[in-house]
Amino acid sequence: MTDPVQPQPAQTQPQPEFVPQPTFEAHTPEFVPQPEAAVAPAPVAPKPKKTGVVVLAVLVVLLLGAAGTFGALYVQERNRAADLSKQVEEKQKSLTAQTILAQENLESQRKHMAAAEEARKELESAKVCRDAAREVTAAGLSQDQQKILTAVLSMMSKC
Repeated sequence: MTDPVQPQPAQTQPQPEFVPQPTFEAHTPEFVPQPEAAVAPAPVAPKPKKTGVVVLAVLVVLLLGAAGTFGALYVQERNRAADLSKQVEEKQKSLTAQTILAQENLESQRKHMAAAEEARKELESAKVCRDAAREVTAAGLSQDQQKILTAVLSMMSKC
């Protein structure tokens, strides 16, 4: 290094006079330097691992997801079961109404069959009367008193 620059004699300034200052006594502890071995940093404890917390958080998230999924599935199945119950009730009502209608139709059919049978029997009896009336007419046209009397008596007995 170079020597510090010394002022030239022509440019020197006058120095102020040194005035002694009063001294105060203050207690300052002496600085005692520590040995190098004692200054070495203390061993840093390793940070505790948070794997337990992470695993627990993941399990909680999975359990909440599973609970939500099963809850949604439960609600869907409950609604589906309610819909199926309504459908079954509607089908039962429909079947009951159809059964009642079928029974009414069966009764109506039986009544109509009975009326048809009665009408057939009436037709057969009317046929006998009609045949007897034709005999009376034929006897009247023939002008035979005996035939007319027999035909009238036959008609009266049959009709």
